[in-house]
Amino acid sequence: MSKSTAETPVERNASPPEQTDLRICRYNAKAIPEVLKLVKVTLGNEGAVRKTEAFWRWKHEDNHFGSSYGLYASDETQALAVGLRVLMRWQFCTKDGQMLRAVRAVDTATHPAYQRLGIFSKLTRQAVEDLKQEGVDLIFNTPNAQSLPGYLKMGWQVVAKWPLYIRVLKPIRMLSRRFKSIPASQQIIKFEAFFAPGIMTWQAFAERYGEDISKLVVNWEQQRRQTGLRTFRDFNYIQWRYGQHPHLTYGFYAFEHGDRLAGFAILRPNWRYGWQEIVLTELFLQQADIKLGRSFLKHLIKQLRGDYLVTHFSAPTFEKALLRRAGFLKVPKQGMTFTVNPLSVRSQSALAAAAWDLTLGDLEIF
Repeated sequence: MSKSTAETPVERNASPPEQTDLRICRYNAKAIPEVLKLVKVTLGNEGAVRKTEAFWRWKHEDNHFGSSYGLYASDETQALAVGLRVLMRWQFCTKDGQMLRAVRAVDTATHPAYQRLGIFSKLTRQAVEDLKQEGVDLIFNTPNAQSLPGYLKMGWQVVAKWPLYIRVLKPIRMLSRRFKSIPASQQIIKFEAFFAPGIMTWQAFAERYGEDISKLVVNWEQQRRQTGLRTFRDFNYIQWRYGQHPHLTYGFYAFEHGDRLAGFAILRPNWRYGWQEIVLTELFLQQADIKLGRSFLKHLIKQLRGDYLVTHFSAPTFEKALLRRAGFLKVPKQGMTFTVNPLSVRSQSALAAAAWDLTLGDLEIF
């Protein structure tokens, strides 16, 4: 836990009575102070996803797809939230233009003094039933190895382990850093250390291109060949997801062709294993043209100061084909486990890997 986080003795050392009688409560914005105490005790409070109130509100209240669904368990004898299960609202478009209502299983926490009481399972099972009644079509997430078995026991199924694709930018520097790692204290994310001046912040990008951004996104989503379930994207989604994150500054690369915006990429700077990683989360183009796309990536790479560029696009999308032409290689023995719990008849097809059209922006944890 962060040393700067205030914590009362009851929060740190709370112990349940022998007959614990917990009350299950529906999460809402009024419960934020109480649940934040719990997540800071259990999950820590550091890094880009540190659990500040600003981050929590951005993620769970300001979400483009609506306020999150959640439940928490309260021990009223201690006036303490001791268990939490929150799922983010999401929307996927099908290839024929229908909209599927989804939720992403994200934040879960159980107070250390209340472990092994079945709180996680109880909250999750009730959430599944509630969401079915609401008409939600599916739940999805990217669990780690520790949490995956619990999800499988409750009806989730593994759809795929999505591969990652890498383009090395600074091979000699990567090799040097492999043998002479940079201390963690120096692994600070400074925008200018990862990006040349051609990469902008959201504020600068939106101010410069304005309505052209919305037009390009709408045009791209309409004319690219969609291969499966795809997150609904428009200007407001881009602004919320990548432009308003309270702790992360994403980079925006604008590609002009004939004095007009012909494409843009969204990039996240990161440190991993002592290397400067740049994550290509999204890519939008004026048209699905390989020649245009290769020119786009060629100019983009010139603006990057990281050690490598990593991304994911589903096969057989245009973007995936473009990666192959641009020298990206599959990262061996790495990937992101993707699971789904279908809640409706029309979402049963989502259990097939071929049913998805995802980017790394859909998969990264935030």
